[in-house]
Amino acid sequence: MKLSPFETTTRRDEWLRTAPLYGKSSHPYSEDRYAFEVFPSYPDEDTSDWKRVPRDSDEYEKRSFKFNIEKANVWSDYILVLNTYNRPTLRWYSCEAFKDEFLYDPLDPPRPQGVDPLKWKKLAEKRIRGGIDRTPMRLDTDKRTFLQRLVKLWNGDVVCGVHLLWDQCPSIHQLTKDLDEDRLNRLYYDTTIDREILLTYRDACWFDLETEFLKPTALFRKRVWYDLTQKCRLLINGRSEFPDLKGGPLEGLVHRVTVGLVALKNTLEGNEVRPYLDTSEYVVDLVSRDPEGQVYTYEIMTDHNNRELYRKTYEKLKVLDQHGKKTIAVFDSRETAYKVFNYWHNQGLGVLPNGPFKSDYSVENGRNQIQDAYESETHEWAVADWTTTWKLKQQTLSSNSIDLNREQVLSLDW
Repeated sequence: MKLSPFETTTRRDEWLRTAPLYGKSSHPYSEDRYAFEVFPSYPDEDTSDWKRVPRDSDEYEKRSFKFNIEKANVWSDYILVLNTYNRPTLRWYSCEAFKDEFLYDPLDPPRPQGVDPLKWKKLAEKRIRGGIDRTPMRLDTDKRTFLQRLVKLWNGDVVCGVHLLWDQCPSIHQLTKDLDEDRLNRLYYDTTIDREILLTYRDACWFDLETEFLKPTALFRKRVWYDLTQKCRLLINGRSEFPDLKGGPLEGLVHRVTVGLVALKNTLEGNEVRPYLDTSEYVVDLVSRDPEGQVYTYEIMTDHNNRELYRKTYEKLKVLDQHGKKTIAVFDSRETAYKVFNYWHNQGLGVLPNGPFKSDYSVENGRNQIQDAYESETHEWAVADWTTTWKLKQQTLSSNSIDLNREQVLSLDW
C-alpha cells in the first residue's frame, strides 16, 4: 500500500510492508548495547534465534516479550533510534547505553544558541515521551488550500467542479491538479522519517509514530484518499482560516457520506429531514418524518473495536424506540452489521429469536430476520430495520428507477 496517493510503488515496497518482523536483544558482549531491536527478515534467512514480533494486535497480545515495546515508546527510560542501514530497523536504548553509543545525553541534547536551557531540556523529554511531534508540519499555501477544499467538500459544497455525493467520492487528483503534490505528501506521513521505516512498521499495532493528517479509506468499493484523522480535525478546528466541519466530532468519511445518502433517500421519498439532531441527551445522526407523520431515526455504524460505543448506540436506539420512533441502523457493510447484531445479542442488550447470525447472509435475508425480531411479541429487540452504505448508494445515486439530477443532490441539507 502506498504512503500517499501521490507516490508510485516498487517491488521492494511490497516486501517491506509484508515481510515477517523479528526482534532480539543485543549480545551481552556487543559494543552496541541496545535493549531491543525489531527488523524485517529476508527470504530464507535463519530466524531461529530471533523472536517473532507480529504487527496484528491480537497476535501481538498472545506473545510474551521480556522487552515491552509499547511501554518503551512512551517512557523516557528508553530512546527509540531509527536505522535504515541494510534494512529498516527500530532500536531501543536505555539512556545510559544511548550516551555511550552517541556520546550525548538524550534528555539534555546539544542546545542551539539562545535557547533557554530548562525549556530545551523539557522539550527533549517531551519528544522522548511522545508528547509532541518529532517534526511539526509547516502549513504552507498548498497544504492550506488543499485542506480548505477538503473541508468544503466534506461539508457538501462543490469544490473544483466536483461534489462528494454527486460525483461519488471524486478522485483526490481532481482537487490537487493545480497544487504541488510533493508538498502534500506531508499530510499523509512525516517526510523527514525514512519512508522505508514507515512502510515496514506503520501497520504494526505497537508502532507509535502516528504522523498522518489524512488517510485512505474504502468507500463505494474504491480507495478514497481524504479521510480525516483526529490529528487533522484538531488542526482544522484550531485555526480560523478553516470552516467548521459538519457532522460528529469523531466520525470518519464513510460515516459522513452515509449520512448524506440517508438524507438523499429520505428527501427523494418526500420526507422531512433533520441531520445531526441534538437532543438534551445525545445527537441522532438523522431524523426524518414521512407525510403521514411517522418519525424515523437513523444511526450510522462503521467497523471498529470500541464495543462500548456499540453498546451506547443500542441503548440510544432503545430509548428512541420507546418514544415511538422507527429505529433504523445503517452499517458500512453487512459484515459489520452481523458483528454488531451478534454483540448486542450476546451481551443481552436485545434478543434475536433465532440466535446470533452464523454467516454473512444477504442484506435482504438479514433484514427479514431483524424485522422478525423487532415484531416478536416474546423477544425484545429495539432495531426495526437496517441497511448498508452500498445499498443506499444503489437506491439513490446508482438507481435507474429514480430521475435524479445534480441540483437535487447539491441542494441537499446534510
